[in-house]
Amino acid sequence: MCVSAPKAPSIPEPEPLPAPRPMPTPKQAPPVRPMAPAPVPTLPTKAPPPPKQADPIAPAPPPTLVQGTEDAPVVKKRKSKRAVNQQKSKGTSVLKIPLSTGGTKPSGLNIPTS
Repeated sequence: MCVSAPKAPSIPEPEPLPAPRPMPTPKQAPPVRPMAPAPVPTLPTKAPPPPKQADPIAPAPPPTLVQGTEDAPVVKKRKSKRAVNQQKSKGTSVLKIPLSTGGTKPSGLNIPTS
C-alpha cells in the first residue's frame, strides 16, 4: 500500500491594508507678546558704613613644642644573634608534632592536647 503524504492547507490571500489617513496640518502658535522695557538702573545712594566692632577677636597663638619624654619613642637595646635565634626556636616548637615511634601504644600520631 502506498500512502501519500498529506497536503498542506491552502493559505488565503491577506486583505490589503487600508490607505493611511492624511496628516493633520500643524496649528500656528499665537504671536509672542512684547516684553516691557527693562528699568533704568538708578545710582545707589551713599549708605553709612557698618559700625566697627569694639573688641576684635585676637588670633590664636602659634602651637609650641612641649618639652618632655612622654611622646618620645622607646628605643630598646638590640639583642644578640644568639638571643634572637633562641626566641625564634621557642615559637617553632609549638608547631612540631611528635610522632610515637614505639612504645606500648600503637596509636599512630601522638598529639598533645595541652
